[in-house]
Amino acid sequence: MEIGTMWFFVAIFVVLLETWAIWHIIGSDRRAERKMLWVIVVVWLPVLGLLAWAVRGPRAVKGRSVLEEK
Repeated sequence: MEIGTMWFFVAIFVVLLETWAIWHIIGSDRRAERKMLWVIVVVWLPVLGLLAWAVRGPRAVKGRSVLEEK
């Protein structure tokens, strides 16, 4: 497999992960400002944004951050 082909599949995988993350961000019950901030981070910093969202985003919705915010 050529290097170019490998990078193509990596790029497709990252785009699919970004789409999935944005779908979950928009569907969350957070305030609109936080949603937009996460979408911007995920779009502008694809790999780092996905990692940051994976660590802070989904767990914060289920964790104590929701209780502190309300």
